[in-house]
Amino acid sequence: MGEMTGGELVARVLRQAGVGHIFTLCGGHILPIYDGCLTEGIRIIDVRHEQAAAHAADAYARLTRAVGVAVVTAGPGVTDAVTGVANAFAARSPLLLIGGAAPLGLRGLGALQEMEQVALLRPITKGAWSVAETRQIPEVLTTAIRTALAGRPGPVFVEIPVDLLMTTIEDRLAPIPTGYVHRTPAQADPDAVTRLAHLLARAERPVAVAGGGVYWDDAAKALASFAESAGAPIFMNGAGRGALPSDHPFAFAQARGWALANADFVLVLGAPLDFRLGYGRPPTFAEEVLVCMIDCDPTELGRNRPLELGLTGHIGRILEQLVEVLPAALPARWEEWRRRVAQRERESRETLEAQCASEEVPISHYRWAAEIARVVTADTIVVGDGGDVVGCASKIVPLQRPGQWLDPGPFGCLGVGPSFAIAAKLLHPDQRVLLVAGDGAFGLNGMEMETAVRFGLPLTCVIGNDGGWGQIRNPQLSFWGEARAVATSLPSTRYDLMVESLGGRGVLVTEPGDLAPALERALASREVWCINVLLDPAAYRRTGQVSMAI
Repeated sequence: MGEMTGGELVARVLRQAGVGHIFTLCGGHILPIYDGCLTEGIRIIDVRHEQAAAHAADAYARLTRAVGVAVVTAGPGVTDAVTGVANAFAARSPLLLIGGAAPLGLRGLGALQEMEQVALLRPITKGAWSVAETRQIPEVLTTAIRTALAGRPGPVFVEIPVDLLMTTIEDRLAPIPTGYVHRTPAQADPDAVTRLAHLLARAERPVAVAGGGVYWDDAAKALASFAESAGAPIFMNGAGRGALPSDHPFAFAQARGWALANADFVLVLGAPLDFRLGYGRPPTFAEEVLVCMIDCDPTELGRNRPLELGLTGHIGRILEQLVEVLPAALPARWEEWRRRVAQRERESRETLEAQCASEEVPISHYRWAAEIARVVTADTIVVGDGGDVVGCASKIVPLQRPGQWLDPGPFGCLGVGPSFAIAAKLLHPDQRVLLVAGDGAFGLNGMEMETAVRFGLPLTCVIGNDGGWGQIRNPQLSFWGEARAVATSLPSTRYDLMVESLGGRGVLVTEPGDLAPALERALASREVWCINVLLDPAAYRRTGQVSMAI
């Protein structure tokens, strides 16, 4: 029997949950948690902005498929983290945000940084709680962790007043629950799986779309087995990228629009029918197509369009069930359909390859992406942070495994890059971490490169610097013309010199032939690097790749 502060209780709960790091920016309301983390051996990573702390915890959760933890002070500390929580909510990421709060005894009196925090966080979390007594800290935190990880993962928020963190209590009065998280993979009803197999077998032009749910359910092996048994073309979406290697014979990417528009059957695996898939409606999906979905979240089934069949459960387990009842002749039967999809894929890639070979100066976006693709190996984690430059890179960069590519997700939140890269390097120090960023996106949280330097986390940031918010500026130019294009341009800032001033290394690249040597040098080093590549602002627009970011 011993005594513990509330801050020590927090740290002990986190350690028992397997948390090895917390991300934070200091504040008086949370200092007792720091002291507890030192005792429990949890590493404290202090960043330069609370938004960055939330983003880093989000990436930590994605890479571990467990909770990632950000600890922020009251008031502006919590409000600064809101954007990171909202991004995690859209991406199904189990982020635990712990916020300090004014002392209970002063609540309502106008204490420093006092505000209503729980109500603010409730709409963008799976649950939000305020701890009322020190002895309740373990119960509330474990409830939050269980909620974050159960079913469809997502962020949670726990507010703990500072006086409760400083209060000492006998540990016997605040026992820490054990065995409170149970995620037994759920199968689907066998009759429903058999019906799905019959629907698939009757198709002439089937397509499967593997989304982030495949990643969260760790279902890559089951997806590969399904691909080989069914023989349908498979396209990967969002966090599902890398679920099949880019060179898998049934994995396609560039022909997705054509395939969906011509398919008579689409199986959607853990991918919401949101803007990325045209809401599952024509013209993105064919007019008379049959659509079936498998997802851990039943509320996704039938959202935005009617389904022929929807199954709820663990995607990997259901795919294993499906493989058992599929007819053996399907891959041979759909060979001609795959050939047609592959032909479209080749045509699209040939167009891209011509653009990737450009020797133009300033450098084109596709040449920039092609040089990045050449240095990405199976042990390279790629973080995408930006609009057009990341959209371009995502078409070119090959992926070999799940979790190799990280981007903001469907919320479209720019500025995640440095924080995501920091979390990736902390968790995988033996792997190379390459941050692919736009110049606008980098400016949002570029100070976190100093955090990487301070903690000795050698990562490489390659900036596609096209002097503006390209994904917004290009359609603005198309709609309103140069004379009325406002608020979307940026100077060609020397971000390389900025990172050098923060203790890292930097290089400015203006010629296409200089990019590959710079990348190889940076990735082979044990230092933080910024490769600032000047791009032609008009190059992406000239390819016809103008997207309206709405």
